[in-house]
Amino acid sequence: MARSWTRLHEFLGSPPGPVTYEMVAEAVRRKLGESDDLDWKQALPATSPVKGEWNEFAKDVAAMANTRGGLLVYGVSDAIDMVGIDLSTVDDKQLGQWLRVHLQPTVSGVSYLELPATDGSGKDVLVVDIPASETAPHFLYGWQQKDKDKTTFNAPFRHRDDTAYMAEHQVAAAYRERFSRQDAAEAALERHVRYATDLILGESEFRPTAWLVVAARPARPIPRMVPPLTREEARWAIAQGATRARKLLDAASQMPRLLGPPLFPNLLNNDPRKGLRRWVDTNLLIPARATRQRGVLLELHHDGTVVTAVDLSHNAVPAGHAAVELPVTSWNLISAVFETVALAHEYRTALHADSSMDLQAVLQTHDTDARFTPVVLDYGRPDVAEWARQPFVMQPAHGELAPFADDETLIAEARELAEGLLHQFGIDMPA
Repeated sequence: MARSWTRLHEFLGSPPGPVTYEMVAEAVRRKLGESDDLDWKQALPATSPVKGEWNEFAKDVAAMANTRGGLLVYGVSDAIDMVGIDLSTVDDKQLGQWLRVHLQPTVSGVSYLELPATDGSGKDVLVVDIPASETAPHFLYGWQQKDKDKTTFNAPFRHRDDTAYMAEHQVAAAYRERFSRQDAAEAALERHVRYATDLILGESEFRPTAWLVVAARPARPIPRMVPPLTREEARWAIAQGATRARKLLDAASQMPRLLGPPLFPNLLNNDPRKGLRRWVDTNLLIPARATRQRGVLLELHHDGTVVTAVDLSHNAVPAGHAAVELPVTSWNLISAVFETVALAHEYRTALHADSSMDLQAVLQTHDTDARFTPVVLDYGRPDVAEWARQPFVMQPAHGELAPFADDETLIAEARELAEGLLHQFGIDMPA
């Protein structure tokens, strides 16, 4: 997924959206100069006949990723004239292979935009869109004749309109920045989980309840100039998330009927209301909308974060069982995780974001003296899993939502997140 805001958008005053041929042609006509996030290239990258030789394409991509991301535009001369390239010779698989072979670690999230000429000139262009990397610094290795055939291992970066190589202190600073960025992202995710937990536990103050709280947050912040979704756009994202969740749940189990339908569409009316820099949909908090149904909370934050919370203890104890301290319905846990993953993916798409997302799921309760007790399906009927572990405290489960995820990848990531909780009970996901 290509980025929706680039140097071209800024220079032309264009709103966030895909890069188009018209944008490239207009930037060339107005002689937009190269910068740290824009590099005009006349000819397509060439394959080196010598194995292990320094790869210029990998160097250019690493330099952009190590700085702040940017565009490589092929088909524009150094004099900033449109010369065009032959799109039939573009091999994005070969380009991706060069990145995997010549860079450590490899750069992910690179997009290849083939833009045929729309003005009848036949001067097509290729735009390679490189996001700022969360795993920088990236090192390029290979050998060069100008270094007397010595193998080199350097971290390139963009300095204005030129490519240079990091000194030792710059490499050290890049690593410190990477680790501090990761720490900050984890802290931000924890804040979202903590806020949602305080909110929903206040609604279950007088009865022991086990709540599942799931949060998904972009690893790279949404650009500030990207406007938040309107209410109708938020409703559309929620509806799309529900549709995808049904599809994922059906595909994830050989017996999908055992998991039941998604929770959010049945418990909410897709009526998000304004919150503090977020859209909120819930059957809690508003007395006029009070319900005896299972409590749920759904938040779409303007920074791209998605937070959900579901009461897993509602009507969880099967008939004939003695009182259970903190019953946890396993199939509702699985459904809520899948629904959150699907919603996070659709919300990210609606915001035109290309970042991966950090995931966290945790079971919360205000009654710290009670044990979490799983309720499972036994031959299709609810039953308390007395043979399972019943912990007092549950550890958070963590995962990552890939930036370019198909349904198979979404299912794998949702399963991994749900299993991170279920395995603490000693139980498995349904086959």
